[in-house]
Amino acid sequence: MSLSGFWILRKSLAVMLFSMIFVSSSYAIEYSPKNLKWSELKYSGSKFFISLDTSVSVEMISKQDATSELISTTEGEGKPPVADEIVKINVKNSVVGSDTDFTVWIEPDTTVLQRTSIYGGIKEWYRTYRFMSDRVYSDKRKPAKSNEDGEPWNTWTNISQGFFKLDDTEQSVTISESEALFYLIGIADLKKQGDKVSLNMYDRGGVINASVAVVGSKRVSVDYQTVKDGKTSRVKKKVVALEAVVDARSIKVDGNLEKFKFLGYKDDIRLLIDPELNTILEISGAVEYVGNVTIRLEEIALN
Repeated sequence: MSLSGFWILRKSLAVMLFSMIFVSSSYAIEYSPKNLKWSELKYSGSKFFISLDTSVSVEMISKQDATSELISTTEGEGKPPVADEIVKINVKNSVVGSDTDFTVWIEPDTTVLQRTSIYGGIKEWYRTYRFMSDRVYSDKRKPAKSNEDGEPWNTWTNISQGFFKLDDTEQSVTISESEALFYLIGIADLKKQGDKVSLNMYDRGGVINASVAVVGSKRVSVDYQTVKDGKTSRVKKKVVALEAVVDARSIKVDGNLEKFKFLGYKDDIRLLIDPELNTILEISGAVEYVGNVTIRLEEIALN
């Protein structure tokens, strides 16, 4: 074998091993929505008189309803729903004059079928990614004229549609989306230092693997509202929370990771997780234009 052939073989084996690691990690937990103890979460925080608000909702919808909500592509077919019930996740963020509304449709094993993003406030635009077996269909829209500003996104006439190819390595792993981290943590039953879950997230620059690793525990004060069976109560106490860090890397040995954000957070993203409720109590990290900031759980709706 020539020297060049040896290096090609070595690189191929490395890519295969890297892919196997990320694929095998998806079997570490039982992906059952029945393990989810909550359906809605609300967070808030502030810095320099700037408020940050985030809300999360997770609901199960039928395969038929999911099919009716998934868009058609200009050519080819998107992945059809497989499970009898599909997980529908909605995450809303509001910070520094910018509002974002994300909706994700995933299989219970976190395989993403579609992701819709709506940006409002300072900049307005809309995009839906419809996932296919070998590529991702994109439908992006913006206001084309000033009289379209502030109008519903489906009236905007600046439309750009196209496809982004998924290579063999990207097709070999389960691809999800960042919003599914709330769901994943909710069903993963993280309990102690060393516990870890990961998720492969689509990015046009290449699929990213984001991991949530428990690095310790911390006794913290919590103060939030719980909603159950239509009744609201206040929880104010100290709990031993799991300290976790979010790390991201390309799934490819030679891949690039230019930008990674989770809910607008970047750089040293840390979570405090309640091991009883399997939910995030605090999220901290750097936010663009704001700096380091922390948002805390203010309300949880229990199943």
